[in-house]
Amino acid sequence: MGAERRMSDDQQEALRQKALAEIALLDTPPEREFDALAKLAQRMLGTGMSSITLIAPERQWFKARCGPLAPQTPRDGAFCPVVVETGAPLVVADARLDPRFAGSPFVTGAPNIRFYAGVPVRVQRPGGDPVTVGTLCVLDARPREPTPIDLEVLEGLACLAEALIESRSVALRAAEAAEEHRRTAERLERERRQFKQAERMADMGSYRYDIEKRSTEWSDGVFAIHERPVAAGVPGEDILHYFPEPDRTAFVAAVMRTLETGEPFELDADFVTAKGNARRVRCSCEIELAKGKPVALIGLIQDITERHRLEQRLRHLARTDDLTQLANRVEFHRVLDARLRDARAADGDVAVLLIDLDGFKGVNDALGHAAGDAVLRRVADRLRASCNAGSFPARLGGDEFAVVLPADVDGVGVDRTVQRLLHDLEIVMEGPGHIARVTGTIGIAWSSMAGQDRDRLLRQADAALYVAKRTRKGTAATYRIDADDRQAG
Repeated sequence: MGAERRMSDDQQEALRQKALAEIALLDTPPEREFDALAKLAQRMLGTGMSSITLIAPERQWFKARCGPLAPQTPRDGAFCPVVVETGAPLVVADARLDPRFAGSPFVTGAPNIRFYAGVPVRVQRPGGDPVTVGTLCVLDARPREPTPIDLEVLEGLACLAEALIESRSVALRAAEAAEEHRRTAERLERERRQFKQAERMADMGSYRYDIEKRSTEWSDGVFAIHERPVAAGVPGEDILHYFPEPDRTAFVAAVMRTLETGEPFELDADFVTAKGNARRVRCSCEIELAKGKPVALIGLIQDITERHRLEQRLRHLARTDDLTQLANRVEFHRVLDARLRDARAADGDVAVLLIDLDGFKGVNDALGHAAGDAVLRRVADRLRASCNAGSFPARLGGDEFAVVLPADVDGVGVDRTVQRLLHDLEIVMEGPGHIARVTGTIGIAWSSMAGQDRDRLLRQADAALYVAKRTRKGTAATYRIDADDRQAG
């Protein structure tokens, strides 16, 4: 948000509307995945209304909504535009007491909003900071005091909305190629099934532990999560055994903190049911007081297995190139930044290889795009096989690849790896009446020469790559600093 804050209001608004247009989501038909997210927010926070809102120049439009909300409303006097304009969460406990909204037609008339809590929904634009285009919010006709957990829940669901929007945008960009469209459709269908599972993710139960009697009571929902019959009663054995380590220790430590400080907690943990089935659960706990003294621990346990799996899958999709299953450009930058931080802390050095395929266009032209895809997959396999343990290969896009080498690899090790790669990246493809040859040209740069700066390091590797190409394709060159800091050799 730093760059966005430096812009004028008009520039910020123009950037937001451009980002909104790019994702092509405004005025689209209802979609099950977005409806599931809005419904989940309403259920988890217990409000009468919820929405996923996009902010257009003169209106706010609801991609998904629950409760008595119109499909769209004017922007003036609404709550969500404040979240979008500030880029920060907004909580209004009682709108009639808030001078910003007391006169709003949405407060004085239908749907008679009193409580509002909303968080930003952002999209990532190539080469820029995330841009806020809408909100995920919950509303109610009664005032209420939100808890810190409420905002955490909304922010977590907003991350899912952002991932879903990004996944949808990827699908739109890929729609021109029939084969890519097929793969995208399959991926979206998998995600639809996962979101359908998330709709049924209301598995929850309550418990109460009597401190004096040292006895525990469970609701039926807790028995269901444990996969134990209600008639069998709460197990006499140590119920903490359902939590494997290290989560068991973390849970016990959280309970002890609550007993000592009186502060409630919430945590996510791995869980194994009585039938041996692995689950992911969310646990909350707080003190029950009687006449000012602690008498019990009370809380909730919720099966969040499907949501956790969904988050892991979306995280994988956001970081992985679909064709090669290598890391994508975003994930490569994230890992490279982490390696550079480690190098700065240890006064070390990191080597980066930029790889460009020579002759790849000829494969597509002579043998077709299916053969070109086969080459890219084969290159990915050889990068994985040829690089040292600890190396991190990625596909940056098109026929461009990159590798971050381990910090303990010296110049001799880099040379050995590069020579192996130059050999392994020589690929010959044969087809009816045609033979095509692909090689790899490599540019090498060291982080110490780039001041541990990622952008500068990649520019230097790119400069070395083109020196190698001018010399002879299928070779490698290392960046060398001259007086102008612009040469490689």
